[in-house]
Amino acid sequence: KQWYQRKYGEFQTFQHYFKQINLRLMASVTLKCTYPGGSTVLRTLTTESTLSDLQEVIQSVSSIRVGEQKLKSGFPPKLVALDDSSAVLSAVGVRSGDNIMVEKGEARTATVMKQGRTIKRHIVPANNSCLFASLGFLLQADGGDSMAASLRYVVASTIVGNPSDYPEVMLGRDPLSYAEWIQKSEVWGGGIELAVLSKHFTTEIHVVDTQSLRIDKFGQDLQCSDKVYVIYDGIHYDPLYEDTSRGAVTVFSVGDIEIENAAILVASQAKRSHNFTDLANFTLKCGTCGTGLKGENDARDHAKKTGHTNFEEYS
Repeated sequence: KQWYQRKYGEFQTFQHYFKQINLRLMASVTLKCTYPGGSTVLRTLTTESTLSDLQEVIQSVSSIRVGEQKLKSGFPPKLVALDDSSAVLSAVGVRSGDNIMVEKGEARTATVMKQGRTIKRHIVPANNSCLFASLGFLLQADGGDSMAASLRYVVASTIVGNPSDYPEVMLGRDPLSYAEWIQKSEVWGGGIELAVLSKHFTTEIHVVDTQSLRIDKFGQDLQCSDKVYVIYDGIHYDPLYEDTSRGAVTVFSVGDIEIENAAILVASQAKRSHNFTDLANFTLKCGTCGTGLKGENDARDHAKKTGHTNFEEYS
C-alpha cells in the first residue's frame, strides 16, 4: 500500500503539474499580424484578452491608431467587428493561430448618448499638429494643415507681441526663439498654446484627460460665454462635438453642464479601452538622433538641450 501511494502519488503530482502547464498553454493566444510595411507574431495575448487589448498591441507594432484600424481574420479573411472593444477575442471570431490582417482605414468616431444628445470624438491625424487641427475643427470648421499652420502663427505673433506676458522663465526659451520654434510643423502644442488660443478666440478650451478624467479649463478668467472641448490621451488631442440634425455643433455655452458630463463619459469610454498614454513612463525615440527617452519630461529636456523636436512613440 505504501509503495502504491508513493508510486502513484508521485504520478498524480506530475499529472497535476502537466495539467497546469497544459492549461497555461491553452490560455495563451498566438497570432500572426501583417500590416502595411511589415509583419510580426503577437505572443502576449491570452484567451481572456479583449478586442481592445488586441488593438492596442497592433497599434504599438504598426503605428496604426486604434481608431483607424481595419482588421480581417480567418480564411477566407473576414472583417472583425470592432463595435465592442470589451469583447473577448473568441467572441469576435479571433482564435489562436489566426492571421490578423491590418489595414489603415478612415478614422472612426467614438460616440456617447447622453440625455438624448449625441457627442462624438472626431479623430484628427497623429502628425504632431493634432492640438492645432482639433482647435481648427472646433473654432474655424477647418482641421486641415493650413489652418493648423495659421493657428501656430497666431501663437507665435501673440508671444512676440506680448513678451512681458510670456517671459523666458515661462517658455523655457526667449520669446523670439519660442515663436520660431512653435511654427515648425513637427513641434507639439500644449498648455501655453491652449492659453494663448483661448484668449485669442475669447473661448474657454476644456481639455478632458482620458487617464485621470480630469478637465483642465483654459480661459476661465476671461469671462467667456462659450467653450469647446478636446480630449487628450497623454500625447494626442481630438475634438469633441455634438451631432445634431442641423449638423456638427462644436461651440457650447459655458453653462451647459450636460455637455461636460457627456465629455467625461467619452473620456471614460476611452479609459476603459486603455486608450491613453502614461506620460511618466511611455517611451519615445528622437527621430533626429535616435536617442531613447522615457516620459514627457525626458522629451522636453532633450528638445531644450538639442533643439530636436521630432519624436515618435515606440514600445
